[in-house]
Amino acid sequence: AASFYTIPIAVIAYTLPIFVGSAVAIVWVEDAVNLPVAILIVSYAITLFRAVLAHASEFTQRFILQAESENAIRRDVLTRLPNRFSFNERLENALVDAKQFDQHCALLLFDLNNFAEVNDQFGRAMADALLVEVAARLRKSTREGEGIARLEGGEFAVIATREIRPDQIRSLAKQIIDAMRAPFLIEAREIYCTASIGIALAPADGLDANQLLRCVDTALHRAKTLGMGSIQFFSENDDEAATRRHALERDLTSALDNDQLWLAFQPFLDLGSDRIRGFEALLRWQHPTLGVIPPSEFIPIAEETGLIHAIGHWVVKTACLAAARWPRDLRVSVNLSVVQLKNKALLDGILETLAEAGLERRRLEVEITENVLISNFEETISLLQSLSSLSVTVALDDFGTGYSSLTYLRKLPLSRLKIDRSFVQDLLTDADCAAIVRSLVELAHELRIEVTAEGVETLDQLEYLRRVGCDEAQGYLIGKPDRIDDIPGIAAKQFGQELGT
Repeated sequence: AASFYTIPIAVIAYTLPIFVGSAVAIVWVEDAVNLPVAILIVSYAITLFRAVLAHASEFTQRFILQAESENAIRRDVLTRLPNRFSFNERLENALVDAKQFDQHCALLLFDLNNFAEVNDQFGRAMADALLVEVAARLRKSTREGEGIARLEGGEFAVIATREIRPDQIRSLAKQIIDAMRAPFLIEAREIYCTASIGIALAPADGLDANQLLRCVDTALHRAKTLGMGSIQFFSENDDEAATRRHALERDLTSALDNDQLWLAFQPFLDLGSDRIRGFEALLRWQHPTLGVIPPSEFIPIAEETGLIHAIGHWVVKTACLAAARWPRDLRVSVNLSVVQLKNKALLDGILETLAEAGLERRRLEVEITENVLISNFEETISLLQSLSSLSVTVALDDFGTGYSSLTYLRKLPLSRLKIDRSFVQDLLTDADCAAIVRSLVELAHELRIEVTAEGVETLDQLEYLRRVGCDEAQGYLIGKPDRIDDIPGIAAKQFGQELGT
């Protein structure tokens, strides 16, 4: 009975007949002493069974607690999906099967592109509720047996071991992307999320878990770079891109200290007076071995690593110090990224820089893009209103490429909007582009906002912009972004005469 205590039914089945039979046999013999002996045997049996059942209950509870503890270690508390620990186990098992039985598997890495913005804008509680809804949609979008896991933040993974031809995996990825397109209704608010997916295949991309994770992470990064809703498989070219990116990330930390960063200035031409009204400061990186690194490549790295704060402060300070030596009718324009605008100290830093440089506030202009507003609208408005109240002018760059332009014109304290070069380049050959440019100029003027046209490269484009009343032009026809030593001399020239207009 003691040896079988972990299985109560075995204890009872094995010992109960012995005790009952013994008690009956003893009582059956007619002797006065036998009845107490039979009672003692039954009492002993009851005591034994109670002890066995108590041990069994304790063992069962301990077993259940251990199982629950092991389950908790492997489950994400919020979404109830397997967590990273469980995901690593599943991935290792899938790769072992792939090696032993010559099988294939696919690893999909799924990321909510704007999860951080949702967290910042709506708070932790709504962001958590969003993740729960995302997990529910993931379950519906995948088949039973496919290992779904939440890794961290808005990042999820799927391990597919059946039907893993590339076209089938792409179809699964598209199904997941499509499931996320519909708005999430959280606390009576509609929240829109976009996602990107990177995919790696085993054994094609490797049979080692760390190698496969590196491949899928690289594919995801390329997917996010190409745009929201993108699906990308890992390719051999990604290895080269990842190696270059890691090198740039490492070298960018010392680029500022080693004087590898510099500012190029591109002029704005006033179309009324044909004179230069100011310059846009554009950041450049001269790498000692790789040569000129385009901003489109290193700015995202600076944003992701947080280096953009130090670099951005240096840009504003250098631009203001340069502008302080120019004629007082010239302004300098600097670009601010979405990461900089989240920095609470940005406003104080700009004011301190202006005071240190001795530059009038009205001569500094900050440029933002519509993408900045989409991700952080309310806080951006507050910051820009503070800058505007201090006489710093605000320009909306790449105007016309976003989704809510008219809302921005109405709500933001804008002094200027810059029409995107894609409209300017085709305005002489595309009647729709010409109509858009003309309408935007008229609308902006009705709202007392000046207009700068970007990407002006021909005299005909310049003349059209004059006719429709555009205030300024910027582009290679006016001047390329470059190191400029004699800005006062350039600003004093009459550009209309030089260009033959």
